[in-house]
Amino acid sequence: MIRIGLNNEEKQQVIDEYLQKKQLKKVFVFSYEKFPSQLKFPGIETEYIGYADIIMYKFFYRLLEEIDDDCLLVFDECMRTQNRSDLTYNCAHHYCNQTSRKIVFERFPFIDDYNDFMILLDLINKGKYKGKSFRGYFLNDEDIKVKPHRFTVSTIDIPISDLDRKRYEKKKESLFANLGNKDPDTIPRNLHIFAGDLKKPYIEPNKDYVARNSRFNLPNVITYKDVEQKDYIIIDFPHRRLDFNDFLKRTGMHDIIFLNSTLKVDLYYLNELRAWIERLGEFYAKASLC
Repeated sequence: MIRIGLNNEEKQQVIDEYLQKKQLKKVFVFSYEKFPSQLKFPGIETEYIGYADIIMYKFFYRLLEEIDDDCLLVFDECMRTQNRSDLTYNCAHHYCNQTSRKIVFERFPFIDDYNDFMILLDLINKGKYKGKSFRGYFLNDEDIKVKPHRFTVSTIDIPISDLDRKRYEKKKESLFANLGNKDPDTIPRNLHIFAGDLKKPYIEPNKDYVARNSRFNLPNVITYKDVEQKDYIIIDFPHRRLDFNDFLKRTGMHDIIFLNSTLKVDLYYLNELRAWIERLGEFYAKASLC
């Protein structure tokens, strides 16, 4: 069973309905440490295991002995890397082979693109989907239900002086000249920070903002790791898509507002987000036909 897009209350309803129909010996709940599972299984022995502990020897061999078809495995927001062959996923597959009873919860169907959804299908039936790329008809092959999350993106465009544009171009040239053996992704990362610095005069004291780091030293500008369930204006995006997905989970935001310098690096990150939202909508459309 795979359920996409549910909040905690909706997940618990799925669990409650499942427990009315099934007799279980034990439940193992796996969840990422920064999003600890809040699911409850009254009257049933339940063990909660952190995502990082899935690969630990102290769990691995014991779980292989304990898990059988009278046990339920619940993976609650465990898609943490796009690497389908990741060691953590591989260890989880060993656990999944021990029982047919598995429930997978994820807020979004993928981290960045369709093929990430195969990570979830692998948890249900690794042998069936091994080595296969995503196909829309796979959504018919398993017990899959999807609750769509729709997003809008708007910008607050700020004026950038000719001098600052020249400084930006000089910064870009310097980054390329000194790249050497460094990761090329350091160039857009650094340029995005540079563009973000130009936005400080346009930060309004009565609004909440989020930035990559705490360099602004303002009470209404916080970092992505400190966000709460509320709306924020984006000063700069995190480089990793997964980090922004986590931000959307934590805040519950659906209407995204970006403080935009209109410099090319800002447009790059903005267009990448819009492309992700478009892919998300296409996936939801495929799921609605199943």
